[in-house]
Amino acid sequence: MSSVLESLAAFVQDPELALQAEIRMDRLRLHIADTLGMILQGASLAEGKTALALGSRLAGWCASARLTEADDIHLTSCTTPGSVVVPTALHLAAAGLFQTWGDFVTAALAGYETLIRIGYAIDGPRILARKIWPTLFAAPVGAAAVASRACRLNGSQTVGALATAFAASTGIAPPALTSNSSRCISLGFAAEHGVRAAMAARAGALGDVQLIERHAGRIAGVRISRRRLLQGAGLQFFFDEIELKPYPIARQGLAAVEACRQLAGRNTKGITAITVSVPSAQARVIDHPSWPANRMQSIASIQYQIALALLAPDRLMNFARTPPFVTPTLRSLAAKVRVRTDARLETRYPDSWPAHVVGAIRQAPSGACQYSTGGRPESDRVGGCTRQGRRLPNGAHLDP
Repeated sequence: MSSVLESLAAFVQDPELALQAEIRMDRLRLHIADTLGMILQGASLAEGKTALALGSRLAGWCASARLTEADDIHLTSCTTPGSVVVPTALHLAAAGLFQTWGDFVTAALAGYETLIRIGYAIDGPRILARKIWPTLFAAPVGAAAVASRACRLNGSQTVGALATAFAASTGIAPPALTSNSSRCISLGFAAEHGVRAAMAARAGALGDVQLIERHAGRIAGVRISRRRLLQGAGLQFFFDEIELKPYPIARQGLAAVEACRQLAGRNTKGITAITVSVPSAQARVIDHPSWPANRMQSIASIQYQIALALLAPDRLMNFARTPPFVTPTLRSLAAKVRVRTDARLETRYPDSWPAHVVGAIRQAPSGACQYSTGGRPESDRVGGCTRQGRRLPNGAHLDP
């Protein structure tokens, strides 16, 4: 029986992958262009400038894309693959390692699929609670997959590259919400390691083909499910499930923000309370009742994001947020947002990241709106929203 890494390497170098990339060309172009846009946006921010000043093009590009918090995301793996895969592919393209556009996009698809599958294999949405960052854990191997295609490694070299890359996976990163965090730069360094692993394999330095089996299916204490990692490889593509964010936000809070926008619109003067119910894993990420002190805190805080969406929606697309925008009215509304966990939503997570929002309005009954994602991942989806009763000026309803 082939080892886990031998099977994964066979997928990465499968000649049929080029056909699969061709089938997905429009989506690949979309995600590559979106990530390039995030690289350029992130590079204009203070953190991006710091990352790029270190002198590593690849690390700087990865950090710039990720720190925007508007890069693409895959829910059931809890990974943001574009921030690693696309900068890696662009870096290798700049080095002249791709002969054709088809080679480039096929390598990108190999990297996307590998990184997502690792996040899925370690149960990324739930391991996040252990302070393991799924994207960082998978980044070295995802980058190694891209580089293995770019360098045209053979099967044994690819296995060796993936093993070398995997040996550095920990997923342990600096906290996301502290000022001057090196979290996103660490992601770039992980991608660099993956590229170097492929270069080492090309030079004859190979990792342990039995690495995962030799450690009883665990790397750095993280269990890797062989079944999940290889499930439908070559037939089922997790890449098809990736979403794009409409603005900088912790994806765990997007459903709640969009529900509030549908429910209340700009009719905020009478709001006395907003209750956001989400699965517990989402609540741990987005419940930050204190006023945000920096850009990342403003992006993660559902209290701040809801207030911003209702009172100053144009500022949702403000990436800098240094310092976070503030007015007395914004502070007042943010203080009215409460987060609670809802056991009824737990069964839907992590296939979807849902929210149920209830808003209380002075001298009027409560309004309730439930929102969940569905349909094409790259679209701005609004679904499952039920509103009945008195019509507000913006077309939302309040329950009678």
